Amino acid sequence: MPVAFKENLNFATAVGKIRALSARLFKASDWERLLTAKSTRDLIRLLIETPYGRLISDGDNFDIIQRKLVSHLLSEMDEIEKISPEKEFLYYFRYKIDLGNIKRVLYGILSEKEVSLYEGGLIPTDILERIKKGRDVELLRALPYPWDILRDTRDEPVFWTYHLEQAYFNGLIELSRIKEYYLLESLLVTQIDLENLKIALRIKTVNYPERYRAFFYDGGTVEPEEYKRLLDISLESWRDSEIVERLGMSDYLKEPIVLEKKIEERLIDLLSVSKYTAFGYEPLLDYFFRKEIEHKNILFIFSGLEYGLSTEILRSGIRGL
Repeated sequence: MPVAFKENLNFATAVGKIRALSARLFKASDWERLLTAKSTRDLIRLLIETPYGRLISDGDNFDIIQRKLVSHLLSEMDEIEKISPEKEFLYYFRYKIDLGNIKRVLYGILSEKEVSLYEGGLIPTDILERIKKGRDVELLRALPYPWDILRDTRDEPVFWTYHLEQAYFNGLIELSRIKEYYLLESLLVTQIDLENLKIALRIKTVNYPERYRAFFYDGGTVEPEEYKRLLDISLESWRDSEIVERLGMSDYLKEPIVLEKKIEERLIDLLSVSKYTAFGYEPLLDYFFRKEIEHKNILFIFSGLEYGLSTEILRSGIRGL
């Protein structure tokens, strides 16, 4: 969808700060250096030699590093919000924290296991902690917009994750239209299309129960019914499907790691138009999206080294490389 910039001179200070932060994002040479690591200990040693050395310590495990990276992203976001005339576009990330926390509470209640929550969302964690301690999933139905979608569902709680993710998209698309965040809306619509393709692929290849055919997200450019029709033809025929060709994913259907990479690179490319404006929220959204991808790359390498993946496989999964 075409994108018009929402220019606002009051963003000049925030955009200037973001341009400086963007210059510190990892480049291809940085990823190649990290890929020389033969173990997680090697990786941590290499990361300590980068600006991440202020965050990461020798002996950190995956969970600790993940928490530190999330905290780092949110602290940068907090600082930018102080000098930005608007902050609602950052709900793309704040809602994501809420979504993850709600899903953790749901999982904790259903599995009767302890879960930990992240700060930084729009729902205070003390509210979610009380729901978690109450051990009653019905309490989740009382959450505020956009999570109030749970009030009307009759699905069993085990299926609520889908409704929560739909609420994430619904809330952000409505926000982007109210605030005229055209680039954010384009990002969300494209993301829904690509997420639906992943859902269809999982149903087709993992032999999910028939019930999952209903779980495609609304709001994309491709109607859910079109994805359902994909399920009725052979996977080999998907390459020639108009939907898959339009999404540009025909060559990656058989390689899940590469597919994930190409999907996120497609979203990075979509946001790259932000370089054409110096007076809007767009460069800020673009930076934090890229920063989040950088963190995903770091965690992907760490996890891959733990599981003994080869350097070639790790390289194939690095976004932007």
